[in-house]
Amino acid sequence: MSTLVTRRPRTELAAVGLAAALLACYVPVLRALLALWAEVPYYSYGFLVPIFSAYLAWDARTDVGRQPLAPAPRGLMLVAVGVAVLAAGYRAGSVTLQTVSLPVALAGLLIATLGIPRTRTLAFPLVFLVFMTPLPDGVLPALSMPLQQVAAATSEWLLWLVGVPVAREGLFLTLPSVRLEVTEACNGLRFLLAMIVVGGAFAGMTQTGWRRRALVMVAAVVAALVANCLRVAGTGMLAELYGHEVAGGFYHIVWGKIIYAAMLLPFGLFVVALRRRV
Repeated sequence: MSTLVTRRPRTELAAVGLAAALLACYVPVLRALLALWAEVPYYSYGFLVPIFSAYLAWDARTDVGRQPLAPAPRGLMLVAVGVAVLAAGYRAGSVTLQTVSLPVALAGLLIATLGIPRTRTLAFPLVFLVFMTPLPDGVLPALSMPLQQVAAATSEWLLWLVGVPVAREGLFLTLPSVRLEVTEACNGLRFLLAMIVVGGAFAGMTQTGWRRRALVMVAAVVAALVANCLRVAGTGMLAELYGHEVAGGFYHIVWGKIIYAAMLLPFGLFVVALRRRV
């Protein structure tokens, strides 16, 4: 009995020491992420990801408690993999690699201290942390131009559909009384990235099976793309009706928020319908 009592405090002390060491390794990463989320509008949703993940873990505490406590030393191997990826990220100056290593190292730490059954119960909160990861350098600019082109071409078609004459030259839409440019700010990438995170949250919380979860993710992407095309086309129509002033500034921002909020409704209805389907 005394041997078991002595061994448990030592194990807990080792777990605390390992957690503290990992935290020290990731302090620079967390600082970089906070700066990125605050300064880069594309990643402003990042603040909510760890908060939501922590909520999911707290909500699952009862289910975790039902699983046996079975620390597995093999988790240390996963910790080593995470730290290796972290080191590679530091060496390459890649915040992407540094961030993506965090869920890996955390999973290893949980397996080593709580065991595989309890860690499996926390799989979704752990995986959700991946959404904190910023895209690699150069990906945002590479995505922006194709999204602008899609928005311009689709907006041209939508305007013709509602009877507004329009001619498109690349990213420029020429209407009878106004000429608009689909700039980088019109690429819809901010809403797209945010919807991917929202889709991940809904997929994990409301669906079972990878097919249904994949459908939710696809629906989130489609909703974001459609919303941006409607936003750009609607901006052109409003500018034609009420003057070019509504194509920018306050009215443009409000119009965009209305469209994005409205698009959440069909997305939510799709998620509900998919969940109810047997």
